This record gives sequence, structure tokens and C-alpha cells, in this order.
Amino acid sequence: MELSKKVKIALDETRILILGVQILLGFQLRGVFSDGYEQLPTYVRYLDGLALGLLVCVVGLLITPGPYHRIVESGEDSAHILRLVTVIANLSLFPFALALGLDVFITAGRIFGEAAGADAGIAATAVAVAFWYGSTNAHAAYRRTGTRDDQRPIR
Repeated sequence: MELSKKVKIALDETRILILGVQILLGFQLRGVFSDGYEQLPTYVRYLDGLALGLLVCVVGLLITPGPYHRIVESGEDSAHILRLVTVIANLSLFPFALALGLDVFITAGRIFGEAAGADAGIAATAVAVAFWYGSTNAHAAYRRTGTRDDQRPIR
């Protein structure tokens, strides 16, 4: 595949990721204004604020490649911009996974108790990180070898 098509796909994927994160950010912001937020323990409200801050960081990270491509690279496609988009997409997952885990902890903690909420939050974070980095590593292995893990050629 030619470089310009790879760059376009990478930038389009970050734009799609931004839309998903914006939806979650909207839910996160809405939660502060819901009934019963004041009854949450103080530490839970701080964790909710931390999750909100992490999602804002994710949005900032995912917005970066588009303007960088347009302003710094003058809209020209290069291997550098492709690497930048890939690195930023990978970096943005970690704060996203942490925010997701905190939100799951808060929600499950209110429904099932704090211990179950902590387990669910840790599991959600681990699954998000494992899925993303696992699929990224599998894709990178395929690009290097042209085969699946079981060594059968991809057709």
C-alpha cells in the first residue's frame, strides 16, 4: 500500500477514535450533574474527576496528529507523520484504559460493593490494554512475516 493511503487511513482512524472518546467524555461530564452525585464518597468524586481529566488528555492526544499534519508537515504525507499517528494512537490507549477502569470501578462499586467494583475496574483496564496491545503486536508480527502466529500464509 502506498504511503499517502496509509497516512490517510491512520488519520481517519484517529478521527474515529476521537468520536468514540467524545461520547464517553460526554457521559463522564453528564455524571457530575446527575442526581446522587453529592452522595458519593469524596474519594469516589476525586476518582471521577481523575477519570474525566484522563479522557480530556486522550482527546488532546488524538486531536494532535491532524493539525500536526496540516501545519508542520504542510499536508504532505511522510513516514514521520505515519509513525507519529501510530505512536499517539498507542499512547492514548493507556490513559483511556485507566479512565475506563475508574469508571467501571465507580459504577460497579455502587451496584455490587467496593470490592467487586475494584475487581471489575482492574479487569476492564487489563482487558482494554491487553486487547489493544495484543492486537497491535499481532498486526506488527503479520506485517513483518506475512503469516499468522500458526505460520500459515495469509490469503
